[in-house]
Amino acid sequence: MARTVSQSDTGPRRIAGACLAVFLVAVIALSLLLFGRAFDDRVPLTVRSDRAGLVMEADAKVRSRGVEIGNVTDIRQEFDGATIEIEVDPAALEAVPSNAVVSIGSNTVFGAKSVDFEPPAVPAPTPLAAGAVVETSRVTTEVNTLFEDLSDLLLAIEPEKLNATLGAVSGAVDGRGEQVGRTITDLRSYLEEINPQIEALQRDLAKGSRVANLYADVTPDIMRLLDSGTDVGANVVNNQARFEQLLAASIGTGETGKRLLAENGDELVKTLSDLRASTSLLYEYSPMVTCLIVGLNQGVEGAMSAFGGKDQPGLVFKAGFQQGARAYEYPKDLPKVNASTGPNCYGLPFPDPEAHTPFIVTDTGSNPVEGMPDVFTSRPAPLFGPLRPTEPGQPAPPTLLQVMLGMDGETP
Repeated sequence: MARTVSQSDTGPRRIAGACLAVFLVAVIALSLLLFGRAFDDRVPLTVRSDRAGLVMEADAKVRSRGVEIGNVTDIRQEFDGATIEIEVDPAALEAVPSNAVVSIGSNTVFGAKSVDFEPPAVPAPTPLAAGAVVETSRVTTEVNTLFEDLSDLLLAIEPEKLNATLGAVSGAVDGRGEQVGRTITDLRSYLEEINPQIEALQRDLAKGSRVANLYADVTPDIMRLLDSGTDVGANVVNNQARFEQLLAASIGTGETGKRLLAENGDELVKTLSDLRASTSLLYEYSPMVTCLIVGLNQGVEGAMSAFGGKDQPGLVFKAGFQQGARAYEYPKDLPKVNASTGPNCYGLPFPDPEAHTPFIVTDTGSNPVEGMPDVFTSRPAPLFGPLRPTEPGQPAPPTLLQVMLGMDGETP
């Protein structure tokens, strides 16, 4: 028997059907919003590259250490490269250092590309900021790029010429396999001997470049020297007879010198040995010889003005008497070499008139007037005649003439 549906039964069913429909619509709308990332709070970044590649598309993945952290939103091909706009999860961006290396690549040759953030060797302490512009380090080479490069290469090398070259090489090595193998074996042995000397070879090459640069710098001087050598050679040829006479005279001089040295060699050696002390002393005081001679030459004009040699012929002197020296006594008056002042020019050859040369006391000999009476101050008169003895039996003091003659009171 059929059941009759009442009005009270259809009401709840309609409400349940309407709720189910609303629920399905809400689920679909939420799925669409989730698929469109309407609830994602992502930050934008910009990636600059010389090219993006043919397989790079919008909504491509952005990864860091292999984990997806965002997606590509836009790709713009520009004159100087490509600009790729991406969006990244801000929480994941905090783990990406600011100096991260960016690359565009794919897992397979024909696979879709992705933007990968790779950690550097020394990560920066600060994370990558939102809105930053980063440069890519490399872009994976694509098959089309390989074909394009290969096509350009084939166009450049001209296949018909390459074929001819390979044919010539094939003909050259045909039947010479054993010889080529032996050559390769010998080359291997040579390389095994050369390899331990690679560092020394590199140093030699580096030094060789410096030597080559040096020769390049002095090449003009060498060429001038060679030109001068040509002139000298021509001069020698033109004066050949004179050079022969010079060589003959040199041979005669050599023979004479040989006889001289043979007869007087021992005496010359002894003479040179005796001169060693004098020459050593002269060498020690050689610095002051030059300044002394030049200084004397500088004083010539002044001396000529003082003595009259410049304004009139001859020289003008003022002469006078001085106290005579006593007689020589041995060994008291032997000469001494006790001066040790060393070489010193004392302002010569251009002395300063305001400066005074220091007084130097040297022990180089005896005092010739030691013990002699001062006849100029102790003798009242006369100077040239003997005084009468002040006491009976005592000799009179010497006269000035006796003192000058070194007679010490002896009767002339």
